[in-house]
Amino acid sequence: MRALELTLESALSPGGMVGHLAYFLLVISMLMRSILWLRIFVIASALVAITYAGIWLKDPVSTFWETMLVTVNVIQILLIWRSNRRARFTEEEQTLVSERLRNLSRHEARKLLDMGLWVEAAPGTRLTDEGHPVPYLVYFATGGAEIEVGGRIVARCGPGNFVGEMSLVDNSPASATATVNAPSRYWMIPTDRLRKLRAEGSSLSAALEAGIAQDLKGKILAANARPAAG
Repeated sequence: MRALELTLESALSPGGMVGHLAYFLLVISMLMRSILWLRIFVIASALVAITYAGIWLKDPVSTFWETMLVTVNVIQILLIWRSNRRARFTEEEQTLVSERLRNLSRHEARKLLDMGLWVEAAPGTRLTDEGHPVPYLVYFATGGAEIEVGGRIVARCGPGNFVGEMSLVDNSPASATATVNAPSRYWMIPTDRLRKLRAEGSSLSAALEAGIAQDLKGKILAANARPAAG
């Protein structure tokens, strides 16, 4: 077996370009935030590498292990597909997933939702206390809450809004007091659990934070528009 010569000419030859493509696709896979797309690009990289190893390098060892890489990732994609098909959501859960957890696959979203719980609350239920730690991040499906700072109502939250998100962003105590002001149903998850997910670099945390950022943007736009409406 004759190895390719390490020259600029060989590096830019048709075979060399195929080898470059295999590694380029592998690098692209590392940039993917979705595990599904990561595996798809790894498979594409391995298939190109098999072609390179089989036609130009004549290397059965590389061909075998690249084939194993394709096989493992295809199996993993099939497992993801099966998990996604098995994931089931109620109507309110589906709304939360589609509006605030768009970057998660169905089985990832199911996993995150199962870390919290759904609660029905009456008016007067206190969600956060100004100056105190925030125990839960809350997402309203129905109802809402009044936000008070120094005893003065400064905002109101309703369906589709989070409460307690600012504390999650900077680990600070609650900057306001949030009190349920109508019969409500909401999803709540312990902030300690979310901070642990963030420390682990979990995709669940990243997706939820993207949803929180989207909600914050909507709140800011609503607040800016309020004086003009008056």
